[in-house]
Amino acid sequence: MREGERGKARRALATLRSLADPRQVGFLIAFVTNRCNFRCAFCFYHAEIAKNRKPDELTVAEHEAIASKIGPLVQLSLTGGEPFLHGALADIARAYVSRTGARYVTVPTNAWFTDRMVGFLEEILPAFGGTNFRLMFSIDGIGDEHDTSRSQPGSWARILESYRAVSALRGRFTNLVLDANTVYTARSEASIVETLRTLDATFRFDNLSITYARGDIADPTLAARSREAYLAARAYLISRPRQRENRFLSSVWRAVDDVSHDHLVRTVFDDEHVHPCVAGRKLVVLGETGDVRPCEILERPMGNVRDYDYDLRALLDAAENRRLVRWIEESRCKCSFECAQAASVVWRADAYPEVARAAITNLVQIRASGGSRPPQ
Repeated sequence: MREGERGKARRALATLRSLADPRQVGFLIAFVTNRCNFRCAFCFYHAEIAKNRKPDELTVAEHEAIASKIGPLVQLSLTGGEPFLHGALADIARAYVSRTGARYVTVPTNAWFTDRMVGFLEEILPAFGGTNFRLMFSIDGIGDEHDTSRSQPGSWARILESYRAVSALRGRFTNLVLDANTVYTARSEASIVETLRTLDATFRFDNLSITYARGDIADPTLAARSREAYLAARAYLISRPRQRENRFLSSVWRAVDDVSHDHLVRTVFDDEHVHPCVAGRKLVVLGETGDVRPCEILERPMGNVRDYDYDLRALLDAAENRRLVRWIEESRCKCSFECAQAASVVWRADAYPEVARAAITNLVQIRASGGSRPPQ
């Protein structure tokens, strides 16, 4: 389905509003379920996942009500748990994209449910040609190493199966982005560069990334400590050949990723407060039962959207939540949450010179590598 010129103009104006309006949430992280078939020892959400499905999980109709009042979004993440365990994931994605005009949608997955992944993409990609859907494979080692890290025998084989099935869709849908993410832990830090090299050699992902194990993880001994290993992984990611994407402003968003990871190093390893955080204002986390938090780490509840007639803007405008946002900024709250780091780069003008330099570097790398899209 091609988007007409008028539709493109409306989308551009909505994106501009989401970026420029200080009262408009720009980045929504929506937990669609706490169900997961894995039990990863580095998971920060392990206590909720252990509860299995909650009886009061938001329905599709409730997501539609939230989406109808939230306003325009730049970025939407549909997460969990394992999002493909939700039988109506496509309906939830449709509810938000059709009502918010979200330009970018990310779905992280353990890639176990191949048929559901393909079915979701075949339904949603042609319906919203102006939105880029990024499917992010969670890969934490090669072969048995991945199975052990994810506490799920056979999960590497599912990675291979799902990648083959999903990558075949690239020829049909230009709004599909395939990425892989590896969690940086005490277990993975020694081998993470080799893992990234092997992923480059084995697959043709659009982007590779690493995520610092954050929050109250199930096994605290997995908290990574090596600055050198993290910097080595980042150095590899920055130096690897990068291909041109069809994703709108892809070089800018890659630059945001590079800058936010540089800021993470300064935050985690140098204990530096790099910039005020925009969590609770431009970035918000919606739990699977409607509870709202400013981010995935800060355990400061902001209320439940059900108590505000599904109006997230009204919830955020409550006096106690305005005080919480001031506290986040005035207390110089900082953490290793990559999404919050990235949002703070996007919505803090003092980071723009860094982003511009990183974007130019990215464009040079694309030209040097030939600029073609990764093959199937």
